Amino acid sequence: LGVEMQSTGEVACFGQNQYEAFLKAMISAGFKLPAKNILISIGPSQQKNEILQYARMLVDMGFQIFATKSTAEFLKMQGGLDSCIAVYKPHVRREPNVLTMLKTGKLDLVINVPDSMDSQALSDGFAMRRAAVDSGTPLLVDIKTAILVIMSLQRKWSRESTGRQFWSYQSWQEYVEPRESISHVAGSA
Repeated sequence: LGVEMQSTGEVACFGQNQYEAFLKAMISAGFKLPAKNILISIGPSQQKNEILQYARMLVDMGFQIFATKSTAEFLKMQGGLDSCIAVYKPHVRREPNVLTMLKTGKLDLVINVPDSMDSQALSDGFAMRRAAVDSGTPLLVDIKTAILVIMSLQRKWSRESTGRQFWSYQSWQEYVEPRESISHVAGSA
């Protein structure tokens, strides 16, 4: 089966734009929007490059970024994100440790893109993802999904920080037939 056929459920939501619709769908599927602390742990260097500008967006929105050693070094060296705090992986018995932060509820979102989806039971990545799930912390393991979440959060933040509303509440017909109902009203006048 393909990934689409393995999902446990599907959600469709409408919005004024893709970002609003996407966040509504994520929330309705149980995703909690992050409030403050986000952990980023990216294996492949290509994906580290991809996430760089979006990590800057998170910092600009006021999020505190935590990252595992090589990701933190990359974000600091290549992105100038000096506020990024390095944390230890699960099997390193030092603090601040990812497992401790997850168990104590100090992280609001985990972005963990592994080198491969072959999750060995003893790997740090597997332990991190397992702890995120066990603690109820939202977990993103796909770089494209992580980028869309960050872009959507940024769109929400930019609208709300200027006093504009982000969420729209309309009937299904108002989303799918907005021009038709406007032209109908204009034609009857």
